[in-house]
Amino acid sequence: MKATSVVSLLVASVALVLGVAMAQQAAPARDSTVRVPVPLIPRAAEAPRVPRVPKTSGTQRRSSASKCNGYSELCDRKLNLVAFPTTHNSFASGDNIAANQNKGIPDQLDDGIRGFMLDLHNASSNTLFRRASASEPYLCHTSCVLLNDGPLSATLKYFTTFLEAHSEEVITIFLENDDNFSATTIAQAFEDAGLDKFVYTPSGSSSNYTWPTLGEMVEKNTRLVVLVDRNSDTKSVPWLVYDRNYVVQTPYTVGVGSTFGCNLMTEAQPLLVMNHFVYTNYSVLSMEVEKPSPDTASSVNTRQSIVNQANVCGAAARFPNFVTVDFYDVGDLFKAVADINKVQYSSPSVSTDFSSAGSDSHTTSAAPLSAAAGSTAVLAVVVSALALLL
Repeated sequence: MKATSVVSLLVASVALVLGVAMAQQAAPARDSTVRVPVPLIPRAAEAPRVPRVPKTSGTQRRSSASKCNGYSELCDRKLNLVAFPTTHNSFASGDNIAANQNKGIPDQLDDGIRGFMLDLHNASSNTLFRRASASEPYLCHTSCVLLNDGPLSATLKYFTTFLEAHSEEVITIFLENDDNFSATTIAQAFEDAGLDKFVYTPSGSSSNYTWPTLGEMVEKNTRLVVLVDRNSDTKSVPWLVYDRNYVVQTPYTVGVGSTFGCNLMTEAQPLLVMNHFVYTNYSVLSMEVEKPSPDTASSVNTRQSIVNQANVCGAAARFPNFVTVDFYDVGDLFKAVADINKVQYSSPSVSTDFSSAGSDSHTTSAAPLSAAAGSTAVLAVVVSALALLL
């Protein structure tokens, strides 16, 4: 949902907030009907076919780590030969129309999520529009008026706490730099959170780049890969790398009832983000606005549905590295990822004391948009637009 002009974004934002207000005034019951036609979750004895894990050429030194991301079998696999459970808009959680997840990042870490997508915005008064800014990045979904999860540095402290507590876990963070922050500004947030000590720095960017094994990353304590979609500057920040040099995605605009494929959005790269989530159209003032679809998570996130898409990618000689979903806690994401990795599923959950990160629970500063709150949000949207235009 990216705006192409000030006018269209203003109209869409006002329409969305007005629509939410009207919808919540009516307070309809949530429709729990399964809308995506996918097969039932297979029984344990009927494990679905999964794509072949590509063989690694050359001789590999066996890792001394006992387990990597919960499985001993993964320690001797290179990062590009491992599938990771990943959340789309990881920060956008809670009771909000813009939320893509039911649980916050601390819970996601403890539950076994190992790939995270974070959107960086400027939380100034002009919160609707992309503008170059040197201020601290905030985590917002589309607009900080709609959903504001606070400063990036505050959320990164959760990752620091987690990696300090669990020495055999490898994590990847994808940054969508919506408001064009500089690489040094982004790096400062990682430094403020104490997270920069864990970063991995790739030594090249060619399509045949040789990634380390998870065990090697564990042994060297370089267990965090960070990619950004714009304004990378590897001379100033070597570890903050341009995602398109390493990663390609499948389409992320799949409507309810559509089929998941494996068409690549850009030129092929060693790592694949397999997007496996859908949106639903929300009708507001004769306009169609895309929003997350929690009601379909129980059918979209089945083991069979996820593995089916992985098989499509496998048939195209593409191994799905980051299996990305909305509402990860609904369905069988972790079992599907175990199938893709060809390991016997075991619960990846751990327990972490996040109190040192400032909170032991996750909350989003943007409250649910009630009818009254919707009116306030409309005013904020209009004021933001006028401030920019004038």
